[in-house]
Amino acid sequence: MLKIKPKDTFKAKVGLSVPGSEKLEVISVEYRHLSRSALQEYYAGLKGKTDAEGLAEIMRGWDGPDAAYSPESLQELLDNYPASAGELYESFRAELVESKRKN
Repeated sequence: MLKIKPKDTFKAKVGLSVPGSEKLEVISVEYRHLSRSALQEYYAGLKGKTDAEGLAEIMRGWDGPDAAYSPESLQELLDNYPASAGELYESFRAELVESKRKN
């Protein structure tokens, strides 16, 4: 049954690029669920923030990396894997706003 008030968080599989590897490294990320108006406010509020600050607002945890989720480990991940910020933002956006219907 579809609940009008969704859960506060959702999990998504995210493929992260690893330099030198042909395969994406897949991790599970727990994101905050945002309503349409909250999503607009979130995007409007990103100006002037680092990727780590912006992602920390929507991420609540992860499974897969060899370190527990924290703002510091998120920053280290972003520093060590430059493509990861875009991949994490895109995963959040796609899970929240793209239709999962198949033709």
